[in-house]
Amino acid sequence: MDIETNGTRIHVTQRGSGELALVFLHYYGGSSRTWDTVANQLSERYRIVATDHRGWGESDAPADGYGIADLAADAEGVIAALGLQRYVLVGHSMGGKVAQLIASRRPSGLEGLVLIAPSPPSPMLLSDEQRATLSGAYQSREAVEFVIDHVLTAKPLDAACREQIIEDSLRAAPQAKAAWPNVAMREDITAAAASIAAPTIVISGELDQVDRVATLEAELLPRIPHAAMHILPGVGHLSPLEAPAEVARIIGRFAAALEDKSGVCSAPEQVPVAFDTALNAGDLDAVLGLFSNQATMRMTDGQVVQQRPAELRSALAQLLTLRPQIRNTVRRVLPSGNLALVLLDWTLTVTLPDGQQHEQSGTATQVMEKGRDGAWRLRISNPLGLG
Repeated sequence: MDIETNGTRIHVTQRGSGELALVFLHYYGGSSRTWDTVANQLSERYRIVATDHRGWGESDAPADGYGIADLAADAEGVIAALGLQRYVLVGHSMGGKVAQLIASRRPSGLEGLVLIAPSPPSPMLLSDEQRATLSGAYQSREAVEFVIDHVLTAKPLDAACREQIIEDSLRAAPQAKAAWPNVAMREDITAAAASIAAPTIVISGELDQVDRVATLEAELLPRIPHAAMHILPGVGHLSPLEAPAEVARIIGRFAAALEDKSGVCSAPEQVPVAFDTALNAGDLDAVLGLFSNQATMRMTDGQVVQQRPAELRSALAQLLTLRPQIRNTVRRVLPSGNLALVLLDWTLTVTLPDGQQHEQSGTATQVMEKGRDGAWRLRISNPLGLG
């Protein structure tokens, strides 16, 4: 279907049903059909709305108006025209930067934000030569194939998927292709991103060469401290096409938690309980979701992991190989505004490589922080705090 919004005809595809809608915004080079495989796995439970940005796919291509604010206004118009009362924004790369701007305005009905390999809110600094190369990346079939193989992906794609990428990239209007590297990519929306309050997750490919994990840790996560990062092993920039099942699983789990409020700790003392449940189940993503992405944690062996979600993920993944079982008992909570000091007793049992079980215990000091999304998370965790 087509929707007239912001002076432009925007093409929209829909499927599925449900009270909660998932609104998908595609990457530079894609279209609404970039999301087909992901959406097919979510449409039984959710209403799916996917747009073609202006100048891409089947949408109109006006002569100008390709800044982030223009693309955001197009998407906001679609949401209003469809009368969506509750929705989650899902933005990939360029679409991720657009989604950040929309979310920063805290619109009514926005339940959550999913940023997939998002372009960070800060300007992307490229040399003139690099910018010229990017501007010409989608000018011929050979150029698109080179970008697919050497920049965008880390996993092989099937022939149909590869052909779809080539068609979408070549089909876009010249002004749309030129606008991202020369205009929108250079825009600074960092101040706006710092206003994002919706529950947020970030999905990043471990081998992404475009919006690298380290870039997102430096430029995006500090501005959205409550955002939880998911890193997909062996995946590049096009995770919706390289790993659609995993992307759909993470989005579906996030959306389900929003619906039943199961992912929210509304009080500091709930965090240790949720931590026990997640760690004992071996659920790495759930454990990491209980930390601020600016957290500092001391492991029981004394190793200190600071303010790098990828580093914390690695340390906790290593712990999970020992099949840990933990029991936390809160001794005291000292709240002060959006911070709380928590004292708790803990007992941790792990299974060593030789099959023997090893038990440790102690009294921990933790600092919990209430995020802009209203959830409490760990900011500092020191299991040896009183030992």
